[in-house]
Amino acid sequence: MAQPLLEFQELRFAYDELKFDFGNASIAPGEIVVIVGPSGAGKSTLMRLLRGELDPGAGKVIIAGKEVETRKKRLVLDETKAGWVPQLDDLQSMLSLEDNIGHHILRMDPEDKEARVEELKAAMHLQAYSGQKVRTLSGGQRQRVSIAKAMAGSPPVLLMDESLAQLDLRTKSLILMDFKAMIKREGCAALLVLHDPADALFVADTLWVIRGGKLVQQGRPNEIIAEPVHHEIAGLFDYINVVPKEVELPGKWRDNGNHKWCYAHELPELDTEVIETIPLPKGEMRIYNYQGHRLISK
Repeated sequence: MAQPLLEFQELRFAYDELKFDFGNASIAPGEIVVIVGPSGAGKSTLMRLLRGELDPGAGKVIIAGKEVETRKKRLVLDETKAGWVPQLDDLQSMLSLEDNIGHHILRMDPEDKEARVEELKAAMHLQAYSGQKVRTLSGGQRQRVSIAKAMAGSPPVLLMDESLAQLDLRTKSLILMDFKAMIKREGCAALLVLHDPADALFVADTLWVIRGGKLVQQGRPNEIIAEPVHHEIAGLFDYINVVPKEVELPGKWRDNGNHKWCYAHELPELDTEVIETIPLPKGEMRIYNYQGHRLISK
């Protein structure tokens, strides 16, 4: 079995009274992991720990067999170990896309550097924009350049933090298809935070679920959706119904503390008041009033 390219062990951190306990996890070569969880759960904090922006309160982060050095030890973060695609791109607008992509390629012969830039342009389908200044590119094209730039030095790990959040669905899906193919071809490990859970399901080999500052679940996307550890996680992926445990209802319900829940598509037709019927591309969504509880069926 291949050694993980990214791993962390007993990783903890705290902002004053706000505590995070991420525990242990790893990513294998060629594996794409997407972090999901409610807002404020700690997704971006984990990313900053993995990059070395923050010093762990306990534990360590290891990339390609070496412990990550934080800002206490380095003035500049080592992007040869972890390529970084930020929420807002840091491209130089007045430079060409080729100059931006090659910015982090160091100690390489000019011919090899040019070949690497051309390889990444092809991988991210940027050949049609060769020689253009970045300021002339669309948002989606800029994100393609940003990803290529992060991969230019062949880092063992690539990290992306909600960098596609402002793009439309088709643009995102095309970028993610090309991104996935490149990661598999390069054999690096990728960790992403994506704003839309649908994007996570589209690209992820594995999901990491963060809730309340803890990494609470790891697994294949279909496993997480089938048996999420909490209804709050299920609600990231689809409409759900949550009612007190004592309410008697037909359908497949899962216990969750003093409540129980089910996905909207699991709720059978109810013999009760229909508040609203909403047409969908396939079928319809009904909103019921059942003993004072609003329930969704689709």
